[in-house]
Amino acid sequence: MGATRKNVEDEVTTGLYRDDLPREWEERLWRMYVASFAHLDNYQDQMCYRHDSFCKALRDADYLKFVVHRGGVPRGLALAVNDLEKAAVAYINPDFLVRRYAREVEEGRFYYVTTIFIDPEDWGMGYVKSLLRAMLSFMKEGRRVAGFDFSEAKEFLAGVIERLSRDEEVGIPVRARRLDAQVYYTLELEEH
Repeated sequence: MGATRKNVEDEVTTGLYRDDLPREWEERLWRMYVASFAHLDNYQDQMCYRHDSFCKALRDADYLKFVVHRGGVPRGLALAVNDLEKAAVAYINPDFLVRRYAREVEEGRFYYVTTIFIDPEDWGMGYVKSLLRAMLSFMKEGRRVAGFDFSEAKEFLAGVIERLSRDEEVGIPVRARRLDAQVYYTLELEEH
């Protein structure tokens, strides 16, 4: 009986790109981004990019593009940048992060994840672990720190990331530390 050969087309891999992301992936990645965030019912828009700014970030060598793909087809993306002025697109206050991570920012070791998503059609396929493994490997090799945010309704994701980081398929344990929170209110007149 012959040895079983793994079909490379079925292999899930995550690549790190700077200025070499294939242009033909841009529109597919944009559609996945919209599908991942446009339907969310949150007070703050979860889509910090519009089409032009998204494609610009994909072409910008300052942004790290972690792309999980299978059979050469992108299935998910994480964008991270250590230029906090560029990271401000995700509604962050750069000065807040500089005060808390002065050395890491000065040394270029603080990255902000401006977006991360898996194609909704591929949820549950294990792509998150591949993406997380690549990102955490990058963090570990340079003793880097990553910041990120999400809606308070999705706060459970910090625990999911911690748990997945300890999974044998990822194997780079991290601890999520909450930095801040923002809560939205309205004032409505009382009826008498």
